[in-house]
Amino acid sequence: MDLLARAAELKPELLEFAVSGRFTRELGLVYSRFFPDGVVTDEATSALALDHFALEYRLPGGDLLIDRFLAERPELHEAERAMVLGWKDVVEGIFEVRTVAGPALILHNLIDELTYTAHSDLGEDAFEALDPGMFMVGRLIPVTFDDWMISATPAVYTPDARRQLVRAAAEAALRNPARVFRNPALLAEAWQIQAAQRRQFTEHFGSDLVVMQGAEVAARMGAFTSMSFPDHLAREETVALIFDERDGLGYYTDFGAVEEAFADPSLVTRARYRDAISRYLRGDSVSPVPIRRLAARDPERAGRLFATLLGRRGFTWQLDGEALLRAHKPGYFSSPRLPACTPVTAVIAELDHDLEQEHVQDHVQDHGHDAEQRV
Repeated sequence: MDLLARAAELKPELLEFAVSGRFTRELGLVYSRFFPDGVVTDEATSALALDHFALEYRLPGGDLLIDRFLAERPELHEAERAMVLGWKDVVEGIFEVRTVAGPALILHNLIDELTYTAHSDLGEDAFEALDPGMFMVGRLIPVTFDDWMISATPAVYTPDARRQLVRAAAEAALRNPARVFRNPALLAEAWQIQAAQRRQFTEHFGSDLVVMQGAEVAARMGAFTSMSFPDHLAREETVALIFDERDGLGYYTDFGAVEEAFADPSLVTRARYRDAISRYLRGDSVSPVPIRRLAARDPERAGRLFATLLGRRGFTWQLDGEALLRAHKPGYFSSPRLPACTPVTAVIAELDHDLEQEHVQDHVQDHGHDAEQRV
């Protein structure tokens, strides 16, 4: 089976399914994000909005449009179904054109530093206007292990746009490290960096979990790192800083009350402690790390604490604890754990160099201005 040919046929069919009228409300919500004024002013952005809806938007039932499309196409071969399911793994990137080889492009993604062989569903003439050294900002979907297809309408830039695109790629990498971690080598490097930072934290504080008054956080962490923390932490009675092996460094307010309740489960009947435990458990944005750490100290007491909190006689941490966390933190468990730091990729290093040069130039200009004033 020629999967490239089938991809060129099935992708338009998926988009037709998306605009069939069955998903008008959901599609309208997506377009309202891309066009807040309610007026579709750009064809390329419109195509991007539709592509996002078809490949990535979660419908009210939690599934994707791709899942519904495949459910209504039982005649598709297994290889076709696997290919369409793979389209959920869409790659957004800033690509430098390395080679134009007839119906294919060899692209280098500035964000993840990987090379992609890309095709178009428009046929062999789609790349006639492209030359090596030009850039393409767009989306790719997988077809085979080695081949990708351009999805939606990409933006094309000449080589003289390199500097601004490098800056955009570096900012994208820092803003969304998951796009960098498509590259296994960069992912491994990030885990190594995080492990080294955790060792430094543990050596500095004597443990990977340290509890302090909120007013102490800025000073004590300032002696370890230059990262900033929210101002409201200074008003907290207790704050725990945990540098977890997988989750990285996190801070947790009101940790003292939670720790007391785990040590004495009878305290959870009091509103002060019940509310603190509930915030840790039911907050989907709160990592399960502190609950796991405290429960590991005494699983039997942790079971009694949650049995009382939930009104579930017979609850035990050993049997029910992990299921409880998964039920209350679906967002946390729905995606793989990734490092909390970003390695210095080529574009980040290039951006840092440019910013340093700009700073030097500004400094020279300022002194030149001062000299003129003195004269």
